[in-house]
Amino acid sequence: MTVDNLKELDAHEQPSDQMKALWKSYSKTEQADLLSHAEIDDLTTEAGKLEFLTNSSIPAADVKEAFSAFDPEASYEAVEDAPIYYHPLLPGLLIVPNLMPTSIQRVLLSKLIHRDLSKPPHQTNLHLHYELPYPSPPPETPEDSPPRDPGVQSFFVYPPTSPVRFLPHDPTIHKPLSIKQVLERRLHWVTLGGQYDWTNRIYPSSHPPSFPPDISSFLEKLFPQTLAQAAIVNFYTPGDTMMMHRDVSEEVNRGLVSLSMGCDALFMITPNDVGLGGDVNNNNNNNNNNDNEAQTVAESEAGGEETVGEGNTNEKKRKNKKFLLLRIRSGDGIYMTEEARYAWHGVPKVLKGTCPEELQDWPAEAESEGVDKFSEWKGWLKNKRINLNVRQMRGC
Repeated sequence: MTVDNLKELDAHEQPSDQMKALWKSYSKTEQADLLSHAEIDDLTTEAGKLEFLTNSSIPAADVKEAFSAFDPEASYEAVEDAPIYYHPLLPGLLIVPNLMPTSIQRVLLSKLIHRDLSKPPHQTNLHLHYELPYPSPPPETPEDSPPRDPGVQSFFVYPPTSPVRFLPHDPTIHKPLSIKQVLERRLHWVTLGGQYDWTNRIYPSSHPPSFPPDISSFLEKLFPQTLAQAAIVNFYTPGDTMMMHRDVSEEVNRGLVSLSMGCDALFMITPNDVGLGGDVNNNNNNNNNNDNEAQTVAESEAGGEETVGEGNTNEKKRKNKKFLLLRIRSGDGIYMTEEARYAWHGVPKVLKGTCPEELQDWPAEAESEGVDKFSEWKGWLKNKRINLNVRQMRGC
């Protein structure tokens, strides 16, 4: 099935019972048992890579330009081309493992959480029922200090024991929340740019808040086909999940960008027009007939690296796939294009204890004066997965 306009699809449609049941089986399986599951697709292993093919790459020059502009205080002279992988089941699902180094992840985390979360136009899951106690603006900074957004102060300036409370609009229904409760468990998402109406599954027609320009510039250097107009930043804790759904409320069929930081997660995705009990192989063959020349060349080159026996085995595995269950790691990028743009997808599991060691202490960080900023929140990211999900709402 080809969809030229995402509006042809019903944003309220639910996944099939079979799809829900399979998703639920993964979400309920203990992590230790799940990690040995044969159906997990892991591009960090040689066996996992064999089922995937290389599409192309993001040129090193583009990667360097994006990183250097986003983090001008660091040097990115040694960056290389970022290879892009795909699976024949969903050729439009482009996977860029380890796209962002730790330094870039730190910068992105700081911009999203210290700055953008603290701007009232950026709505969160808490706004519907609570009054948010935005921190007071920071004091004036010395002239030789790095520039920062005036009037914005991170919620992490409040210590975990702060008496500050998120007060409910209706105290007969909801209880006040402490800053510790919110940052550790109750904050689930914040929206940037276009503010999505979750009840009606539409973007308001009114002019949206401006999308953070430094983040949009960063993303558009890496994924130039998509203009960053709206985003949701998801805050996951192990035990949290995302049900199977489709992102089909946008007016244009441009690729959807997803960047992950913190703990690993399992990302499940299946073609839109094929039930898990349907004939995936026939659908896949029809899709492959429309693949572009670059993809065909990539398949030929990848196939040439396999022995005859390996090639037959890997081809059989590819054709037998009815869904992908990707293990996504901190720093990975996903670009959902073409048929993957309207595929059913979700997160059945966030994997505890998998945050990279070099990021575990965030937001605690030593400043130039030797002060350990946000030290009372040290280790917050160790138990979190932060996912930035960006899309283009409308044409220009």
